[in-house]
Amino acid sequence: MPISRPLAGMLLVAFGSIGFGVMPLFARTAYAEGLTPLSLMVWRFGIAVLCCLPLLPHLLRRDGNQRRDLRFAVIAGACYIGSMVFYFVALQYLSVALTVLILFTYPLFTILVGWLGFREKLTLRNAVAALLVLLAATLILWPSLSAEAGLNDQQKLAVLLAFIPPFAYAVFVHVAARRMGGMTIRTRLGGVFFGGLLTMVAMTLVVEGSIILPASPLAWAACAALAIFSTFGSLGLMMVGAPMAGAERSSIAGAGELVTALLVGLLAYNEAVTMNTLMGAALILLAIAVAAQGSDQKQEKSP
Repeated sequence: MPISRPLAGMLLVAFGSIGFGVMPLFARTAYAEGLTPLSLMVWRFGIAVLCCLPLLPHLLRRDGNQRRDLRFAVIAGACYIGSMVFYFVALQYLSVALTVLILFTYPLFTILVGWLGFREKLTLRNAVAALLVLLAATLILWPSLSAEAGLNDQQKLAVLLAFIPPFAYAVFVHVAARRMGGMTIRTRLGGVFFGGLLTMVAMTLVVEGSIILPASPLAWAACAALAIFSTFGSLGLMMVGAPMAGAERSSIAGAGELVTALLVGLLAYNEAVTMNTLMGAALILLAIAVAAQGSDQKQEKSP
C-alpha cells in the first residue's frame, strides 16, 4: 500500500529531528575546542551556505517570482534563527531543564497559531499528541525541575523570553508548510540558511565584538558536522517534509529530537537513564504514532 503524503512528510521531519538531537555532541566538542555558542552558530550557517553554492546559478536567475521567493525565505530564516538568541539568554538565568521544557511547548504553540492565526481546524488527535509531548518533556526533566528554587525578577523575565523561540518555531513551521511549499527546494534552503547566517554574524559582532576562528581540526570537524548533518540535512528535511505533513504533525514528529538527545547523553556522556526518562521517551513515540495514524485516515490537501 502506498504511503500517504502526510505520513511521508512526518517521516522526513522525524529523520531530520535525529540531526537536531545530536547537536549537543557537536556543540560540546566545539566548545571544548574554544568556540563560543554565537561563533559556532556563525560557522554552522556559514558552512551550510557553502553547501548551497552549487545552487547559486538557480538562486541568481533573473526571475521576478524567484527573487520574491528568495527574499521571503531570507527574511523567514533570519527571523526564526534570530529568535534562538532568546534561548541562550534564558539559559543564563534559568536551569537547562526549565529552558528545555519551555522550548518543548512548541507543538502546542503550533496548534494554537494554526487555529487562531490561520483558521485551521483544531483536531482532538493533534491536540492529544501535543499534550503527550509536553507531558513527556515534563517527566524527563522533572528531577531537575523539582530542584528549582523560587524565581526572582530577572528569572521571571527570562521565562517570558524563553517562550519566544517555541512561538517563533511554530510560526516558522506554518510558514514552511504554506508559503514555502510552492518554492523550489533550492530557494528554501539557500534563502533560510543565508538569512540565518546574516542574523548570527550581526548578533555575534554586536555581543562578542568578533567571530572566533576554529583553532583545531577537531573544531573544524565539529562545525562541519553541525552544518552538514544538523543544519543542511536536518533543516532541509524539515522544510521538505513540513509542506507535506502540515504544520501540526511536523511539530509533533520533530519531538523525536528529545529522544535522540537522550540517547546521545547515554551513549556519549554516560548520563543516567531513569524510569522518568524511559516513560517520557515512550510518550513521545506514542505522540508521533497518534499524529501519524491521523495522517493515514484523511489525506490533507497540499498547500
